[in-house]
Amino acid sequence: MLTPAHPRASRLRGVVLVLLLGVAGMLLATPAQAADDPAPPPPVLLVGVTGVRWDDVTTLTTPALWSLSREGAIGLVAARSVASRSCPADGWLAVSTGTRAADVRADDGTCRTLRDPGESGQVPGWDDYVAAADAESYGATPGLFGDMLADAGSAVTGIGPGASIALADTDGIPVGAHQVLPTSTLGITRAVRDALDASQLVVVDAGSLRDPGYATTARPSTPQPTETAPGDVLEEPSPPEVSTPDAILEPSRALQAQAIDARIGAAIAGAQRSGATVLVVSLADSGRTALQLAAATGLAPNGEQYADSLLTSGSTRQAGVIQTVDVTPTLLDGIGLDNSAAALSGAEILPGPPTSAATARVAHLLDVQRHATMVTRVSGAYSTRLVLIQAVLFIAAAIILTRTGRSDRAPLRPALRVLKVGALALAAAPVASFLTNTVPWWRSDMPVTTFWWVLLGWIAVITVVALVGPWRRNLLGPAGLVAGVTVAVLVVDACTGSTLVIDSPMGAHRVLAARFYGMSNQAFALLTAAGLLLAVAIADPLLRRGRRALATAVVAALGLILVVVDGAPGLGSDFGGPPALILAFAMLTIVVSGRKVSWKWIGLIALVGVVVVGGFAVLDWMRPAADRTHLGRFFATVLDGGLWDVVGRKIAVNLRVLTSWRYLVTAIGGVALTWLVVVGGRPRRGELMGTGSPLAGLTRAVPLLRPAFAAIAAALTVGFLMNDSGIVVPATGIAVAVPCLVAAAAQWRLGEPDGELSPAEPAKEPARAD
Repeated sequence: MLTPAHPRASRLRGVVLVLLLGVAGMLLATPAQAADDPAPPPPVLLVGVTGVRWDDVTTLTTPALWSLSREGAIGLVAARSVASRSCPADGWLAVSTGTRAADVRADDGTCRTLRDPGESGQVPGWDDYVAAADAESYGATPGLFGDMLADAGSAVTGIGPGASIALADTDGIPVGAHQVLPTSTLGITRAVRDALDASQLVVVDAGSLRDPGYATTARPSTPQPTETAPGDVLEEPSPPEVSTPDAILEPSRALQAQAIDARIGAAIAGAQRSGATVLVVSLADSGRTALQLAAATGLAPNGEQYADSLLTSGSTRQAGVIQTVDVTPTLLDGIGLDNSAAALSGAEILPGPPTSAATARVAHLLDVQRHATMVTRVSGAYSTRLVLIQAVLFIAAAIILTRTGRSDRAPLRPALRVLKVGALALAAAPVASFLTNTVPWWRSDMPVTTFWWVLLGWIAVITVVALVGPWRRNLLGPAGLVAGVTVAVLVVDACTGSTLVIDSPMGAHRVLAARFYGMSNQAFALLTAAGLLLAVAIADPLLRRGRRALATAVVAALGLILVVVDGAPGLGSDFGGPPALILAFAMLTIVVSGRKVSWKWIGLIALVGVVVVGGFAVLDWMRPAADRTHLGRFFATVLDGGLWDVVGRKIAVNLRVLTSWRYLVTAIGGVALTWLVVVGGRPRRGELMGTGSPLAGLTRAVPLLRPAFAAIAAALTVGFLMNDSGIVVPATGIAVAVPCLVAAAAQWRLGEPDGELSPAEPAKEPARAD
């Protein structure tokens, strides 16, 4: 029979067993905990090119890019730099600075041929890049990206001359390792593979595609680049043999695209083993301005995969469109560095929601690219013709409206009718230019002709509706209808993604990269002028019926809606618009309420405007950097000390467009005609017209007419001062306000044959409205 063990020995064995089990548990738990730790991000490969577009990509000639379009996320690049046309150096400088920057412009307009660093290690032409950045007002610091990488101790490698620019520090010395682009595709694959084994970030310059006639040229620089033997770098494709004296000796786009595609494919092959995130971005134009190509595979900054989708970013908020300045924050986030610096004007490049087949994605991008190109071909002609027709209208109105005689007889009555219809049609032209985007005119075989027919069709529809509805009997009815359509279209568009404003003749063009969402400066001017006219058209009948409180509430409510739509982040996202709208609608509200506008009121209104706009900006700034709109980015720039750079840039732009004849004709002619119609009837010495003028009773018939145009003038003046479009803002507002005024004056004269206010319907002027 076995005897029981000693109690102390049993307890000792139990303690030992527990300890062993605990150690075993810790050993088993350690791998599980390690598995929960975040894995280091994969390396990032940027393959930069210039001049490559999606219409260069085909199945047989560019297989690497074609495969990317099947497997990855793809998009278009707005490559605009300081100037509307960008050079290869400009694109790489955008990566280096994180904002718009450019090379010194040559007198002949040519672009610099990029070279690898010389024996000193400095990027050739670096002094020119720094001087050009200092001369501009974008606050660009060449070498900012390189300094950030050096400060973080990131392992990086650059291959090719463009990569040396992107990865250079502020002294112009590339950080990390730099090597010349190998001659063969196999050499590129090996170089990229070895670099990714040792680096977090690898940047490859795969070459530039240039349009015929836009070849880059060598420039003297200090220090001189290292002389290289013909076999040390990948040779550009040789031009084909030609026999005719007028033949183009430069390689065709297709030939250049094949060589670049081979390099891209070789670089991607070198990244396969590492699982790196791959970004292929065309950073600059090929000569003529157009949207460029972008594609990505691998892990995106938001943790999703670049696959089966369209690229987007917080700076564009458009599916399929990014900017060159978005590359830098994307690279920083990709290797785990902070990308929220205010000096970075872009946002992370992210994949959008999964979309349909790859063919449909490419077709969509080609459609957007064609739209962006075609609108630049019609916008200049549209503006020119609009201004010329306005000039004709202003002259005709000045002659017809001030002509004495009975308006119920020929020839004055037919002339007034034609003037009324013409003025309404001209007032409808601006909003009709936005509505042209409801019809894909750019897909036509004759896109320019189709655009004009679509534009005329929308003008005709709006004009007919204004003339045939029940509002036609009201003095301000037809003009108010046109103003109402303008306001409704712009408000609905701002609330639904700005699909009409983008790439319309009077809207924001993608290739110019000034605005990709929200309310453009011209749209703001139209919204302001049309909104005030609509407010008067609604308030005037209410005042006639003694409904002053309701009229006051309507004007104030309309103003509040327009301020929110124009200024709220995610809607209009407009910084300079809300102060002008607040001032104008507050002035009109005070007059409608029966009070007098004083300097005290104006000061209080200005304070409210500053608080509202500041509130919008601060709220937007408090959001994550990638989600901020123009407002939040501007506030971040102010906090970073870049306010005066922004102010200087706006002043420079305003001065540059101040002498444009298109806008001067509209502005001067519109102001003169408005003065003639609205102010000219006052019985004062020295004026063009007195109480005997045919228009002397117009402002008595509509007492709100003078306050309304005073409010419009105040709003457009503030918009002129606060926005970077200068005289474009008042000229655009006049384009809708003055034709509406002419239409109302013509209708008044048609209803008052003797040119005097009818005693049957006396109008009560608001108390102290003057």
